[in-house]
Amino acid sequence: MKLTSHERIERIFQNKEIDRPALKLWGACVSTDWQLHPDYLPVSKLAAETTDIFESVGLPFNIHAGQNIDKYEERYTTETNDPDWYNEHTVFHTPKGDLHMINRASKKGEPGYIMEHMVKEPEDIDKLLSMDYEPYQLDRKVYDDAVSRIGERGVAMVGLEHAGYAVQTLMGSETLSLFSVDERDKLDELVKVYADRVLAHTKAVIDTGIRGIFSWVGPELYLPPLMSPRDFQQYVHDMDKPICDLIHNAGGHVWVHCHGKVAKFIDSFMNMGVDVLNPLEPPKNGDIDMERIIEKYGNKIGWEGNIEIQEILLSPQQRLRQLIDECVEAGNKSGRFILCPSAGYMEYPQPTKQYIDNLMFYLQYGLQAVERCRK
Repeated sequence: MKLTSHERIERIFQNKEIDRPALKLWGACVSTDWQLHPDYLPVSKLAAETTDIFESVGLPFNIHAGQNIDKYEERYTTETNDPDWYNEHTVFHTPKGDLHMINRASKKGEPGYIMEHMVKEPEDIDKLLSMDYEPYQLDRKVYDDAVSRIGERGVAMVGLEHAGYAVQTLMGSETLSLFSVDERDKLDELVKVYADRVLAHTKAVIDTGIRGIFSWVGPELYLPPLMSPRDFQQYVHDMDKPICDLIHNAGGHVWVHCHGKVAKFIDSFMNMGVDVLNPLEPPKNGDIDMERIIEKYGNKIGWEGNIEIQEILLSPQQRLRQLIDECVEAGNKSGRFILCPSAGYMEYPQPTKQYIDNLMFYLQYGLQAVERCRK
């Protein structure tokens, strides 16, 4: 049995027989034109040639005001005392007053930091919701172009915003947890309004005729210890299930990224309609033992990940070999496994030689490991 990457990925989502587990390097594309650092180029080229490609495609959407956002939003930058960093300011001039967020951004491509969140007090939620929302008119050309560009090398996934993630970004985890106790009605209203907008956007995407894989990130922000199981049920499961149902009823499928300790929430993810769950982190960051979790659930959901990016950054190749062998051996038993690191590979502006060498090893040995499972 020999499948193309496109066929292999689709069949994993559909829970159909595959020839071997898929091999993914998160962030790899068919094009290698852009590199964060020149040293990534050989990694990108090898990934484009040998892995099963997943590319995310976003259609126009703004969860706060839709296409009206330009009426309310002001953006500007200011310098800091550090020449390597500057501040990005975002101001919403809402009918009920201004909201201000500051993001500390790097001039060298390092990850940024939110220095001041948009929502600080309960009345700020009223300000947010005072903005008139109007959805964009959608054109599926960007999706069709991606499908054509990728061909049989993989799939284009429609990237969706996650309501809970958007809310956490506005206020941060500390305020989110406080509001979940002291201002729960207001928090409920905001998450529900945003989830309804994502649902309407998803329907608009489907109405263009797209029937593919839909994806989002963010549920980890509602897992313990940040939030409670009750919060996860309400703000993730209950908000996301109607979106999953809509996608499935149209013939599509769902991919979800959720860091952290998810072992006790697998049933919830399956019930809401997730077809493939990523990144299945092992201890200490997570709690997924691939052998045990697949023994329990089998092929009831698709499994993607289980290799921590820290291992590729820092471990000797002997340990990487062992981790890949154990991961693929366990994952293959499900018939729905995608070997993948826990994060995108091109997120470090100054990659070390060890990291580049380990990325190449992951691709080369990972391909050998999944090929040994070929039927």
